[in-house]
Amino acid sequence: MLTESFILLILVVVFCYFTLRSGRQGMVLLMLPLLVVPGANVMGFALAPQLDKLSPLLGPEHWRILFVLGAVAVTMGLVGGISRNIKQKGFRRGYLFVIGGFTLIFSFLILVAALPNL
Repeated sequence: MLTESFILLILVVVFCYFTLRSGRQGMVLLMLPLLVVPGANVMGFALAPQLDKLSPLLGPEHWRILFVLGAVAVTMGLVGGISRNIKQKGFRRGYLFVIGGFTLIFSFLILVAALPNL
């Protein structure tokens, strides 16, 4: 899932860039939580071998899973905090459903891909 995380990071950054160029800075803030889980997955792949040396109980795959689970918690906190500032009820529910749902599904796919390696 490393490749998929890189692709998602690139896509979201490109979307944010073009949204900023169109002059809608508020929309960029709404898209930023999409960067947390793929970013944590990429960081997990980079840092897990070094963190493996710290603890004999946890292997690299365990550290990657912990990175993803922590990122899910951070993302859900960000999504909840951002959604509190959305005044329209329908847009707020849609934002929570789309961004929160995408984060949960993507995290679930990362975890399912990592489980056979435990």
